[in-house]
Amino acid sequence: MSKILFINPGMNSNSGDKSWESPMLRALQGKRTAYLPKLVGMILAALTPDKYTFEYLDESVESIDFGSDADMVVITAMTAQACRAYQIAGEFRKRGKVVVIGGIHAAVMREEVLAHCDVLMIGESENSWPVMLEDYENNRLKQVYDAKEYPPVENLISPRIDIIDPARYLCFPIQATRGCPYNCEFCSIEYSSGERYRMKPVSQVINEILAYQEYDKKRGFAGIYEKGFYFVDDNLYVNREYVKELLTALIPLKIRWDGQGTANMAKDDEVLQLLAESGCRTFSIGLESIVPESLQEMNKPKVNKIEEYKAMLSNIAKYGIVPGAYFVFGFDSDDIFVFRRTLAFIQESDVVEPIVSLLTPYPGTKLYERIKNRIYTTYNRSYNSGTCVYTPQNMTAGELQAGMDWMGWKTSEFPFMKKQLEKFWNYGPWKNTPFLTTRERLLLICIALKLGFAGLWEYQRFAFWVAFHRKAKDLKSIIWIMRRRELSMGQSGVLDPADSKI
Repeated sequence: MSKILFINPGMNSNSGDKSWESPMLRALQGKRTAYLPKLVGMILAALTPDKYTFEYLDESVESIDFGSDADMVVITAMTAQACRAYQIAGEFRKRGKVVVIGGIHAAVMREEVLAHCDVLMIGESENSWPVMLEDYENNRLKQVYDAKEYPPVENLISPRIDIIDPARYLCFPIQATRGCPYNCEFCSIEYSSGERYRMKPVSQVINEILAYQEYDKKRGFAGIYEKGFYFVDDNLYVNREYVKELLTALIPLKIRWDGQGTANMAKDDEVLQLLAESGCRTFSIGLESIVPESLQEMNKPKVNKIEEYKAMLSNIAKYGIVPGAYFVFGFDSDDIFVFRRTLAFIQESDVVEPIVSLLTPYPGTKLYERIKNRIYTTYNRSYNSGTCVYTPQNMTAGELQAGMDWMGWKTSEFPFMKKQLEKFWNYGPWKNTPFLTTRERLLLICIALKLGFAGLWEYQRFAFWVAFHRKAKDLKSIIWIMRRRELSMGQSGVLDPADSKI
């Protein structure tokens, strides 16, 4: 029986991405813990015949044993993970293992990736993976398996969940739909799930959630709070009737979940009501920018209307759902004052969870083709949405980086998060998002004590503040907000670049 080892590479500390480590979660869980497992490995496992042994390894929560008895090693990688993926691949190839690499980076940098593997998988794998395994069994492996050479994927398979350790993760991933019809200049979705929008039958999604819950119980629950779910769909709000059917079916399950979608969803009261009733706790929308010309650049002016932003965020909050918003900096229309103006907008609005990033010209995107003559580094680890890799139009690269660092820090400071949380809590109470129970408050006090023992005093003070706040709600959101503080790519003491111009 052949053994397949799937690896999700960790993020190197030099990449700027801190999702590979969490002192806070380690203090709370007593072990290395991540937010979500990688769904692609679970899908490949589901596609693999029983005659194979399939092992799932996530380097963000466990170390790699290069002495593994696996016959085939399969590695997935985003651009920021590519350097680590190559290191892992090299170690296993030295030991005579067949190494397969897939993921978005592999799809757009074929020649680079092929130098580090035996087999390159491109695109969705439902129809190409079984063929590759058959070729492996018959000693006729090809170097490249491109999904475009196989029938398009119509039926989305359910992931195999028994290969992950649920105690290592805070949430379970759910994918109800795949693809996004929008054509944003900076997005690389055409190399992963594509523009064609496909939907799982609602009954299939419900069965996946029930299977996760049953498996978690069998393995023995180990965690600081009830596990939630995260809908990893690129855009849940493409087919309105489908999302209504899905949300209605979720209501009896009484789960807690987070997700993301376009700005249009925040204007649909019927859907927002169903979101709240179905257990949605945080919903993030891609506002992207408060600069009209920047929205024009990214091809989003029809969907995102800046004058509607505040009303949309308030609309999400009034249903008891934590409003999240994505902001991107570095468009040609952005100048050094965009950071200060965006922060002021966030402070004046109801955004509780702002997610800020730098415009990144990922290989293969339309953005990459447009500004490739301004890109000054192709070092893969720098392509992490937090490091400047090109020369912007209306500021220096140093000013763009400083502005990003400043925004990352300002939007993750605990005083800022307290203020935004209190604004949100003042919208309540809500039936679907009640006040913290006595048990949850006691749990938060225990969490605070654990954080103190680990020397995380800033986190401890925040946890105590929440535990004794009479309007505090939703423990899961509180834990995630503390985690977001760790994820911040900002730096303490960095000045707003606009300060030098005043």
